[in-house]
Amino acid sequence: MPQAYFSENITFPMQDSKLVKNLKKLDGKTRQRFKVYVNSPYFNQHKKTKTLLQYIYRHLDKNEQKLDRHLTFQKLFPGEPFSEQLLFNTMSSLKKLLHSFLAQQQYESRPFTEELYLLEYAYYHNQFDLLTNRAKHLDRQLSNYPFRDSDHYHARFRYLNTMAYYQVHHEDRSKTELLQALNDKLDRYYILEKLRHSCRLVTNELLINSQFEFSFLDEVLAYYRKEQDRFSEDLSIHLYYTILMSLREDENPTHYQELKHLLKEKISHFSPREQSDLYSYANNFCVRQINKGYRDFQKELFELYQEGLTNGLIFTNGLLNEWNYKNITVLGCILGEFEWTERFLETYKERLPEKPRENSYNYNMAHLNYSKRNYSEALDHLLLVRFSDVKYHLNYNNLLLATYYALGDTEALISLLDTFRIYVIRNRKMTVDLKKQYTNFLRYAKKLTQIKQLPKSYGGTSKQEKFAALFLQIRQAENMVNRYWLENTCRQEAGTALEELLSEEQSTATK
Repeated sequence: MPQAYFSENITFPMQDSKLVKNLKKLDGKTRQRFKVYVNSPYFNQHKKTKTLLQYIYRHLDKNEQKLDRHLTFQKLFPGEPFSEQLLFNTMSSLKKLLHSFLAQQQYESRPFTEELYLLEYAYYHNQFDLLTNRAKHLDRQLSNYPFRDSDHYHARFRYLNTMAYYQVHHEDRSKTELLQALNDKLDRYYILEKLRHSCRLVTNELLINSQFEFSFLDEVLAYYRKEQDRFSEDLSIHLYYTILMSLREDENPTHYQELKHLLKEKISHFSPREQSDLYSYANNFCVRQINKGYRDFQKELFELYQEGLTNGLIFTNGLLNEWNYKNITVLGCILGEFEWTERFLETYKERLPEKPRENSYNYNMAHLNYSKRNYSEALDHLLLVRFSDVKYHLNYNNLLLATYYALGDTEALISLLDTFRIYVIRNRKMTVDLKKQYTNFLRYAKKLTQIKQLPKSYGGTSKQEKFAALFLQIRQAENMVNRYWLENTCRQEAGTALEELLSEEQSTATK
């Protein structure tokens, strides 16, 4: 029944309603702009919604207990009997105004949007004097626009789409140069967007167990390579082509070197929002190389992250991604930058998204304490972590495994190795390659534990010699995560035995 529906949607406290929650997320400036919007007779002529917004604003963040349904209703409808439906309808009207306002904000934030819609309005309403006048203005704006990104290509296409058909239908049918230009801009816009979105999809495939259809991508790549001279001035297309190649052929260092060069020399040609995305691709390339065992990329990636913190490119809408937060912590610890890393964790905690904030903070504090050999403190932080996805689960288990090993808790460690292996085998969200990487890691982690606790089961050599031999096996093994921890642990356990074995290996190789 309708009455029951309204009752179900309004019985919770008003501060828990979508309307109030969404208003709380607005910053002070945006709240004020929304107030002006609601009080504008052009957008809103409903007096009760104005009163409701004023009442919510008065108590928002300060005295929210007064956001009681009955108290609010009395303010809106003094002297009338309480009606949930009437209150709900008023709240619903204000929420619709909020949605319209937010859409208007986005409309105003996009470049050329107002000018393009004005041009199209003038064309479809036969206001050709207005059309030709504003077309000249928009053409100058597009020519002077500093960024050659998808916004520019799309705007140029829409501009030409209007002006080409105006020229053909209302000026001179024999003039077709704008139609040709329209087709060229459409090609460029499509190629750029195809490359840009393909970069995102390939990145997604590399991170999680997902597969996408890349319709026409091979044709686009073949066309670009054939007509490369034609696109010599299209920096965006060249850049995203380079990124895509670095993703698909990451064993070829020339793609990454070209990407670094372009980011260093041409980054100013892109909007701040896109600059952030471009830097993230460079970062992700370094991460993949590190995961393959190429340690030279550790310092390079750390410096990229520091640069991103300084220039703000690492942030998305003012927030720091939880995985960047983790990667920076890991690199800082590997490079021995403990004081810097601790300041970073505390300074940027509040810049994390609200939902994963506490998990991220505790996990990374655990990692920092582990790296500083404060193993009990690391375990204390780990016990506060509640993983929410596959990546968290994997990272959590990696660190927990290393902590148990450092604490000498053999029983807990062996139990974790078994449950971890089963989790990897059964998990459907992990790629086949990632499963193999973790399976190999867990196999060597188990050997490490067995040598530590049961050295006699591995022959007559000393425990240190066994660790030295295991180090060589791990070094030669392919397709494995956490190689650094395995090698470093073996190195510490082996001591001089490893030095002797490596020296012997070197002597044999030179003979």
